[in-house]
Parts: sequence; C-alpha cells; structure tokens
Amino acid sequence: MKTLEKKSDIFVEKTKFLSFRLVTYFTFLLLPIYLQKEVNLAPIWQIIAMIFFSMFIVSQWFLLGKEIDHRLKIYFKVNSSIDRVVYRLFMGMFFMAIYFNLLSLLPHKWSYNIFWVTWVVMGLFYSWPTRGKIIKESVSTNFHEYRYLDKFEKTVLFLTVVMFFTSLPELPNLFSTGSLRLFFDPGEKVSGAFWNFISINYIPFSKYPQLLNLSWSVHFYFVTMSLFLMTFYALLRNFVSRRLSLLGVFALVSSWSFSKILANNFGFTLLTTFSVVWVWSTLWSTKSSTYRSGLFIGLLGAWGTVIDKSNIILLVVQLLLIHFVFLKEETYWYRRQFFKYTLLGVFLSISLFFFSTSNVSVQMIESINIIYAELTRLFFRKSFFILSIFGLGVFIYKLIGQTRSEKNQVLNISHDLSMKVAISILCLILIDILFSSRTFQDFSILWPLAFFSVLLIEVIFQKIRHLRSRRNMIYAVYIIICLLDSHFEGRVKILLRTIGAID
Repeated sequence: MKTLEKKSDIFVEKTKFLSFRLVTYFTFLLLPIYLQKEVNLAPIWQIIAMIFFSMFIVSQWFLLGKEIDHRLKIYFKVNSSIDRVVYRLFMGMFFMAIYFNLLSLLPHKWSYNIFWVTWVVMGLFYSWPTRGKIIKESVSTNFHEYRYLDKFEKTVLFLTVVMFFTSLPELPNLFSTGSLRLFFDPGEKVSGAFWNFISINYIPFSKYPQLLNLSWSVHFYFVTMSLFLMTFYALLRNFVSRRLSLLGVFALVSSWSFSKILANNFGFTLLTTFSVVWVWSTLWSTKSSTYRSGLFIGLLGAWGTVIDKSNIILLVVQLLLIHFVFLKEETYWYRRQFFKYTLLGVFLSISLFFFSTSNVSVQMIESINIIYAELTRLFFRKSFFILSIFGLGVFIYKLIGQTRSEKNQVLNISHDLSMKVAISILCLILIDILFSSRTFQDFSILWPLAFFSVLLIEVIFQKIRHLRSRRNMIYAVYIIICLLDSHFEGRVKILLRTIGAID
C-alpha cells in the first residue's frame, strides 16, 4: 500500500538496498586482490580470508540456483528449509561448473579476464532491486528454522561449528597444480572436468603458489564438508526432530574418525561424501511433486561421474528406482517428463564416462574386507556409534516386522521414506562391493552410523514425549558422550600446527 502513496519511500529503500549489496558484494569479490598484495600475512588471517572468499562463492551458487528456479519455473515441495538451501547450492554449483569448464577452453588471459567480468555482471544483476519484495530477501532468510532453537539446540549448534573449524587437517606442502591434484586424488579417480572447474574458480591465485595451495585446501575441506554436513542434516530432518538432527551432525563431526579420515587422505572429502547427496536427492526428488526435479537428478549424476566414473552406475540405478519403484504411483506422462529433464545430465554423464581416463575394476573380496575393517575402526573410535546397531535393528523391524496400520509403533516415521533409504543404502553397499567405487567407505560409512544412532534416540524420545525434563537430561547426556571421545585437544594441536603457531 505504501507504494501507492504520493510520498512513497520505496525509492529510498531500493537505493539503500543497492548500496549495501554493492559494497558487500565487491568487498568479498576483491579479497583475492588483497591477499595477493599481502602474501606475507599471518597464516591464520590468510585462512580466514580464504574462508570468507569461499563463502562468497558458495552464496553466489545459491543465488544462481534461485535464478534458475525462477527462469525455468521450478516450484517444489520441501520437508525443511535446508532442503531448499542444499538443492540451490548444488544446482548453482553444477551450472557454474559447466560454465567454468567452457571457460577453461580459452587461453589463460581470456579466462582470467572473463572470470572477473562474470562476477561483476552477476554482482550488478543480483544487487539491482527490480521489485520491492527482494529488499527483504536474503540467503539468511532460508535459515529461519534456526530462529527458534532452544538452549540445548543452540549449544549443540555452537559445538558443531567449533568442532568443524578446529578439525581442519594439516595443509599439503605443495605449490604446483599437478602435485596438488595428485595429493587430493592419488588414485586419479577424479575427472579433469573437476580440476578445470576448481582452477577457474580460484584463478586469481594461479600465479601465487602458496595462495593456490590454500584456496584448494579450503575448498576441499570447508566447502565440500559444509555441503556434506548440510545435506546430512536435511536427510535427518525427514525422520527425526530438529534437535536430534543437530545431534546427529554433531556426533558425526565430533567423531575422531572424522579427523583421521582427513589425515589419511584429504581428497576423501570429495570422493566419499557423494553417497549422502545421492540418497537425499532420491528422497527430495520423489517428494518434490514436480517432474522438473529431474534436471537436478541428471546433473547430480553428471557430478558423480566427475568425481568417479564408476558413479555413473549410481545414476542408472537411481533413474531405474525412481521410474519403476519410487514414482510407480505417478502417471506415465509424469515419469516421461521427469526423464526428459534428466537428459542433459545423462548426456554429460555419458560424455564424461568415455572421456575419463580412470579405470573401473571389480574387486569384490577386497571391498568386503575394506568395509569390515572400516566399520570396526569407526566403532572403536566412537562409542556413541554403538547405538547404531540397535537403531538398525529398530529400523529393520519397522520395515519388515511391523505393519503400517499398527497403532503402537516402535518408531513413528514414514514407512515409504524408510523403504527408500533402505533400498538406497543397500544399492550403495552392493555397488561398492562390486566395483570398489568408495560409495560405502570412510565418510560414506560414517553418516549411516550417525543416522541409525539418532533413530534409536528418536525411539526413546517418542516413548517419553510427555516428560520434557527427562528428554532434556537424556539429550544432555548424549552431548557429553560425544564430547568425551571427540579428541578435541588433538584437533586443536593439528590446527595450531597448520597455522604455524607451534612446530
């Protein structure tokens, strides 16, 4: 109504919005220029500056994903606001990866100049207030469910953030593109398309070896693992409450195995975190109520093929499951339209598969031994995960031994969603055993353990739902258990060594 008044202040509001967005945007965009001039800056400040620059890049992925939804008229249902955030982050990243791979075909000078032109144009586009509503819109508005956290939830969220930042592994002492590629991917599983993407993404640091090392390391840890943890949280929100979802993420991060896996192979942040995105995407796409979600499924399959060409099997399995099992109640027209939207990703996946130089091997016995050994190590390192054995038993009983119509259910969660997750995890295990594709190793084992552990706590909470004080006490006990075997002092020692504070 204010816009209809003669003395409307909407112009003033738009001017403030434009000024604030431009200043904020170009402050973060110019961080690479500042870092280039301050190469002798203390390591801790270099890391912090690089984290802010990576956060800026990720926020642009979100805005790009939002713009793609607007242009293609993709409207979907979500279980949690984090579902929307995760989806748009990945969607924006996929399209940016395609664009940067095209940009990498040009000479370095052209790529460098077009890189800056691209971000300037995007900054002007996103900053211009074309409608009054956008003044109140921001990335932070999509995290509105965190406004209502109680004290316990705020504590767990704080501890998770602290544990995540202090778990930064030691950075490689390498300063060339080739050596860094070999360090992050010693098995040479990752396609060249990924290295083209990350090279252009951090092209301002290409002539500064130390900053190039730092930028790649920050991307592999902070960007990749942040997406991994957010996706895992979004998956948990389909089954348990917000506070237990936070506890599940905290249990995962506080596991000493979280740091040990990074110490053994930094590149596992990329190679073994795809599984949780694959499972979550299956649930999200089948609940989204739009066949246009097929675009995301196809591009996700292409991204998985970039990570490891054997992951193309996951795309084939996912499409078959969605078409014949998970969407069998939908009309044939709906499923056909869904498949049409996946064609771009399918084409890219096939192209990447044939152009990739890595090998796909069948090592059944070796894969089984690796999975068994990894499970044993994870249980010994984190006592909290013992709950996952009982949680898995409850989950199986929910699927097999209990009918949907039963009133006194042991676990009050969706039978349909449970079946989808069970089938998805079984597919991950079988594919890993057959093709040794790391779809169920390291972080791909860690998140199911945290998932089933939280399910058992959900059973306890459902049985005592009327006793809030006891639930808080049990919740606090599990927080303490996670903290006691987190090896927090070991993480801090590694962090201090990384930033050069100790020898």
